Amino acid sequence: MGRRSILAVVAAVAILSAGLGWVLGQRIKSPAEAAAEKAAPEPSLITVPTEMRELSSRVVVRGTVVSSGSTAIGVSGSTLGASLLTRLPLGEGDPLEEGDVALEVAGRPVLVLQGDLPEFRSLAPGMEGPDVRQLELALARLGYNPGTIDDTYSVSTGEAVADLYEDAGYSANEPSREEKGQLDLAEESVSEAKKALAAAGGTSSSGLPESQRLQLDQSITQAKEQLADAKSSRESELAALQSEKDRAAGENTTAQEASQKATSRLDAAKAGTHPDTGQPPTDEELAALADEASSTKEIADAAAAAAAEANSAYDQGKVNLDRAIRDAEVQVQIAEASKKEATDGAVDGGSDLGQESTADLKKRVTDAEDELASLRASIGVTLPAAEFRFVKTLPSVVQSVQAELGETPAGTVMTISGASTLIESSVSEADWKLIETGMTGLAEDEDLGVSVEVTITELASSAGGSDTSADRYAMQLTPNGDVPDEAMFQSLRVTLPISSTGGEVLAVPLAAVSAAADGTSRVEVDNGDGETKLVGVTTGLAADGYVEIRPTDGSLDEGDRVVVGRDLLLPDATGGGSESESEDVEADEEDAEAKGSG
Repeated sequence: MGRRSILAVVAAVAILSAGLGWVLGQRIKSPAEAAAEKAAPEPSLITVPTEMRELSSRVVVRGTVVSSGSTAIGVSGSTLGASLLTRLPLGEGDPLEEGDVALEVAGRPVLVLQGDLPEFRSLAPGMEGPDVRQLELALARLGYNPGTIDDTYSVSTGEAVADLYEDAGYSANEPSREEKGQLDLAEESVSEAKKALAAAGGTSSSGLPESQRLQLDQSITQAKEQLADAKSSRESELAALQSEKDRAAGENTTAQEASQKATSRLDAAKAGTHPDTGQPPTDEELAALADEASSTKEIADAAAAAAAEANSAYDQGKVNLDRAIRDAEVQVQIAEASKKEATDGAVDGGSDLGQESTADLKKRVTDAEDELASLRASIGVTLPAAEFRFVKTLPSVVQSVQAELGETPAGTVMTISGASTLIESSVSEADWKLIETGMTGLAEDEDLGVSVEVTITELASSAGGSDTSADRYAMQLTPNGDVPDEAMFQSLRVTLPISSTGGEVLAVPLAAVSAAADGTSRVEVDNGDGETKLVGVTTGLAADGYVEIRPTDGSLDEGDRVVVGRDLLLPDATGGGSESESEDVEADEEDAEAKGSG
């Protein structure tokens, strides 16, 4: 091979080697270059716009619908010596009204009347006490006339009890045969004494003309009749005044409750929550609630004045009626004194031994009449303790019946409940510090079709209780509207508004707010050019995962985007890499909402 050929080969080999080295150089990387290419890209920002929204915090709990005032009705020592159930006129779910027969024991009724004082004794003529007044009030409500409503069981009270029994289909507990015999003897003694006195008047040796004697007797009779009329009028007129007094008092109570409710509704609206909608009220709604509160206040004031007037009329009427009785009693005394003066010193039938003087005969008549009056006041229709029950709330509903006909139960026969409903619930200590009695909220259940305003009427002062865990506080709420029967004993969601911004404010998610080294709060704002800036803020109410903010260092407007996190997913990640911080943001917001509701 010639020299020129050798040089050509060497040159070709050199060119080939250089090309191969360049190719290999493109494929071979240093460790630093390889590490740089494997590093994650700069994370992208996760931002949300600032918003204008109204924030409100609330307490959310579950509550169970129950009946108010459950009462057990059982059998207590029957006056007939037996406790056999012979009739059960009511079943579960049946209404129970005042004056109804709840059950029948040994053929005798157990009547239900309304009263706060439980029955503790049998009632009979001549007895006195608050239980007698309670009985007379119940009889008057039922339309019977017990006479003067006081603490004394009178003949009129017994007659009203007899009418109650008759309307219920039973015979009243009349006097016994022995008691009736005593009354007959007393009436006979009065009759004989009067006959003796009349006979003595016909044979008087005083020379008193018969016509004058008859005129004097007629004056006495008329005076006594006027006294009897005055006493009878006192009972009936006082009963009418008492009825009017009770009616006015009832209307006053109803009006005051309506006024208080309207005021509470207005207060709730002023606090930021409409009592019907649960939303912030409009100006028109607020004005309507104010008008409602004003009108019910006027009605309540008028009712209070009417009740005061009825009380005054009763007191004045009692004074006038008592005065009329005293005047009639004086007239009787005058008539009797006039006859005594005309016949004073006269003796019966001359000087026959054994004859009684006119004065003695008069005393005999008076003593006999007093004895008869005493017996009539103590002998009459009675009301055995085994045959009536006082219940605090009527009308009521039979919840359950625990006995059957023919049984001899030792305790409860049936359980009744009040016609009203309550919602029983409990709250944690943190929530307990935020609420108070009188606060209103909303109880609801979409499946049951329930949405009703409720008011906290009872709130325990300490945790625990018979039906409440040791770390929770018992709470009772009263519905301010109707609750359907199907909701009884069901659990409802109860929402109690705590506080509100009262209008729209600038707000961001809780995750957008961070703390600076000096303890102040701040948000990171995206400028839109890949750069961010920190803006100092003060925070307000937090609720529903958002928090109210007010800039202190810089400016913020609605729509400005604030950073809530950074996306760490690789561009080609398919889900197997790191999770997005957006999930952490959502978790933070859920935690914040739970805290806001607690």
